[in-house]
Amino acid sequence: MKILSSAKIVCVLWLWFLLASLFTSGINAAAQDQSTDKMVRASLVSDTREVTPGSGFIAALRLEHSEGWHTYWKSPGIGDATTIEWSLPQGWIADDIDWPVPHKILLRDGKVSGHGFDGVSFLPVRMLVPVDAQIDSEIILRAKVEFLVCEYDFCVPGTKNLKLSLLVSAKAVPNNKMRAELAKMPMPEAGENWTISAVHKGDNIVLSVKADETITDLHFFSHDELIWHNVDQSFEVKKNGFVSTLPIDKYYEPEVELFSGVLAFTDAEANYRGVLINAPIEAAGTGPQNATQQGLVSLLKLIGFAFLGGLILNLMPCVLPILSLKALSLAKSSGESARAARLDGFAYAFGVVLSFVLIAIVMLIIRESLGAVGWGFQLQQPAIVLGLALLMMLIGLNLLGVFEVEVSIQGSGQSLTKKKNSLVASFFTGVLAVVVAAPCTAPFMASAIGVALVQSAPIAIVIFAALGFGLAFPYLLLSVAPATRKILPKPGAWMDVLKQVLAFPMFATGIWLLWVLGGQTGKDGMTIGLLAVLFIGFAAWAYGKRGTVWKAVSLIGLALTALAIFSLVQIQSELAPQNGKRGTSSALFEKLDYTPQALDDLLSQDKAVFAYFTADWCISCKVNERVAIKKQETATFFKEANITVMVGDWTSQDPAITKILTQYKRAGVPMYLYFKPDTKASEGVLLPQVLTPAILKKSIEKAS
Repeated sequence: MKILSSAKIVCVLWLWFLLASLFTSGINAAAQDQSTDKMVRASLVSDTREVTPGSGFIAALRLEHSEGWHTYWKSPGIGDATTIEWSLPQGWIADDIDWPVPHKILLRDGKVSGHGFDGVSFLPVRMLVPVDAQIDSEIILRAKVEFLVCEYDFCVPGTKNLKLSLLVSAKAVPNNKMRAELAKMPMPEAGENWTISAVHKGDNIVLSVKADETITDLHFFSHDELIWHNVDQSFEVKKNGFVSTLPIDKYYEPEVELFSGVLAFTDAEANYRGVLINAPIEAAGTGPQNATQQGLVSLLKLIGFAFLGGLILNLMPCVLPILSLKALSLAKSSGESARAARLDGFAYAFGVVLSFVLIAIVMLIIRESLGAVGWGFQLQQPAIVLGLALLMMLIGLNLLGVFEVEVSIQGSGQSLTKKKNSLVASFFTGVLAVVVAAPCTAPFMASAIGVALVQSAPIAIVIFAALGFGLAFPYLLLSVAPATRKILPKPGAWMDVLKQVLAFPMFATGIWLLWVLGGQTGKDGMTIGLLAVLFIGFAAWAYGKRGTVWKAVSLIGLALTALAIFSLVQIQSELAPQNGKRGTSSALFEKLDYTPQALDDLLSQDKAVFAYFTADWCISCKVNERVAIKKQETATFFKEANITVMVGDWTSQDPAITKILTQYKRAGVPMYLYFKPDTKASEGVLLPQVLTPAILKKSIEKAS
């Protein structure tokens, strides 16, 4: 028998050790995922058992920690934040984690090691269901969850592949038990009546807090580690609240501009809560910043922007037909008493402001249920677009004298001395002005509404009311100030001619709305719309005839009109929607359809991107496209600057576009964004809403 040399023995033993190590590590890797179950059990849950197409709901990662174990918050300190990577069916959208208020994580010696969660915790994520989700279908949402679970300074990384099954139904079915569980998690609040200031003094941030309630045990959790997790946070009681001097982390590199995080506290009823803080860091000696402003303009500025936006809205093309109707009413009232004119103006203004307040309430309700909503959302519904088109046609026929009603829609056939009818007509003229204003977004208006929709309900309603007051102001001024009415011509026979001429802008508006309907539903939907116009025209003509029989005949036309609208509602899901399909290669430049993934892909390739968001029903958008974007000089600039153009069409509901509008605090279209090379989708630069080729080029060059 041949004896192995010492060298060969060493080689064999080394090889055996290597194989054994690989085998052992493979077993450990396979068992690691299962082994963390003893420390934390992870699962996906939902606040809704059955969801409906186009709706929003809350999915959540449920973490049930064993005693003494914890996982980490978004800004963890020493540790790793929990992450969720979703694999969703086409069209479904998951928002980022809506992080609850964290707790301090303590070591054995009582020092803070980080921020996180223990016990039973939930990490909620808002989900959006696509409008074309098939009813009675079962959907599986999959997620890869990665976390670090620790007991004091002993930590184990974990990975879980989880899934959640949901049924798509015609009617939502809530999961009341899970909603009650989710409600127990403390979520950051707005701090509506709190005053918070963050003042930069040397290497410290002096945090001052004044609350309208009794609070104790304050602790600040920084979003960006500006304040390191283990610094002393003793809060000194002052007559106006609490003050703490917090040292800035010496390794924090970005320029110190924003004090961002969550201020946790215990209230008078021993509830653990938190207030969200996004306050500009001020130089020493400057005043405090109210927490509800969250680093944005003050409430008074928001109201001012809303008023200016409403004022400018009077000049936008979509409101021009109603301005024409008001011109008739103003000319008619020029010879009437000052008191009657004032009442007429107040009635009109009340109709405008009340309509905007009601719109605000509806949008806030939708925001709470779906999580995102934008200005002009109602025009994403084909049935509403058709209804507006029919209304414009009826107004035009009324102006031509085809039919008359006791209180005409535009109020031009009523004397101001007939107070009751005149005031009702003026009120509904104001309502009508708001209805047709929906497709337009004026300068200043977009930022005001965008901020309003992320504020508390009272602030949002005040901002919308200011917007309505701005829209009503010119007519109100002419009504209450007799001197201003001297610019109006005297009443005469010319009014009847003008009244008939003004019918044609109404018809033009109706035709435009039918074009919008065709863009949403294809030629079949437009055909139904044209039939509805035929039927409503027949009904109006019959109603204008004398005699009870003709009035009864008009009901046939109304019934056929209602049948056409009902048919559109019933089959609209089968019609060919056009939204999001604008990406084409034209003679000017190539345009790509906007999707979040497509934008991320372009930015990952270090490409500059100009993204514009539009809708067929948005006249402001179309004016900018014709005047500034679809111009040869703009196309040349894009080519020379190597800028890729993306277009997002919001004509019909698109959750992805709604999400990015909300992300950039815009309530509706138009919205124009420029992304520099090597940036993220959250780092786009907002461009002006009123564009010319020169403004567009200058804005992009400045952003670059």
